[in-house]
Amino acid sequence: MQATVAASLIRALLDHLQNQGLDRGELLEHIGLDPAALVSPQRSIEAVYYEQLLAEGIAGLHNPLLGLEFGMAAEPGRWGRLGFLLTHCTTLGEALSYQARFAHLVNAIGEGRLLARANDVVIEWHSRRRVMPAVVEEAFAAWLGFARWARGENDSPQRVEFSHRAQGDPAIYRDFFNCDVQFGRDACRICFDPALLDLPLRRGDTELAAHISAEFEQNVRRAASLDTLHALDAWLQARMGMSAPTLAEAAAALDLGERTLQHRLQLQSTTFRQRLDDARHTLARHHLADAGLCIGDISHRLGFSEQSAFQRAFKRWTGITPLAWRRRYCRRGARTYPGR
Repeated sequence: MQATVAASLIRALLDHLQNQGLDRGELLEHIGLDPAALVSPQRSIEAVYYEQLLAEGIAGLHNPLLGLEFGMAAEPGRWGRLGFLLTHCTTLGEALSYQARFAHLVNAIGEGRLLARANDVVIEWHSRRRVMPAVVEEAFAAWLGFARWARGENDSPQRVEFSHRAQGDPAIYRDFFNCDVQFGRDACRICFDPALLDLPLRRGDTELAAHISAEFEQNVRRAASLDTLHALDAWLQARMGMSAPTLAEAAAALDLGERTLQHRLQLQSTTFRQRLDDARHTLARHHLADAGLCIGDISHRLGFSEQSAFQRAFKRWTGITPLAWRRRYCRRGARTYPGR
């Protein structure tokens, strides 16, 4: 799955870089991002643009500590709707819990996992791929900066660990985090006293937080259902053969229960039967472009019991028969044919 960030995060970084003297328009041009993509703050943007923007800022300002400094300046608005939710949590522990559950809706480059250990609580950074140090440093500084803002206190962790080397003077890290900061460790993590989890936040509103979290839970389910839809479509096209794939086979292949699969498809306003029908339509057009396949061969490849059933289905999809479609759109030398 492609890693994404919310447009609100890129907009905040652009504002920060502009305040440092860099030209907003030139930055967007350099990374190849259309300004129109940032109009909606909740829109998801490919994370590569965020990372390229950080790299442009580091180079333009000659400041390898840009990620850390950008994180230090974090405000709830940077995270869009998630920031609004975190602001109205009643305790720091509740805010960290929500952040761990929903942060991927704002920044899916990596995630901070909240872990309870014998003597401390840890937020540990995890990512499926190697990322530039500025990304991790921004996240850690932003988490702590938000906690201090929401609490109205200068709370500090017990220790901060980074797997990369210091990007600048280590004293700058120690001054901000106000604790021991170590580099070259086996993982990136913030370690703090468990008692901090129970500390109240200034703007706590239990009912409002519950309402917004329910909205986020729905967004998470929709995101999961969209991932499932894409995976199902790919599986159907790869699995299509002499017999039509079944719901049970698809659920097993996707490691889901049949009811779970049906529910996720329902969230995308579709059904297994519709996805199967669409997969057959797509493959039918692909096979018809191959002059070496007769209509009967294509019918069997798509799992139809009879050629006549395939012909009826194809006419329902396109309004014409497979043979007529082939003659019209797959002439020798023709390179294109109509999409769905």
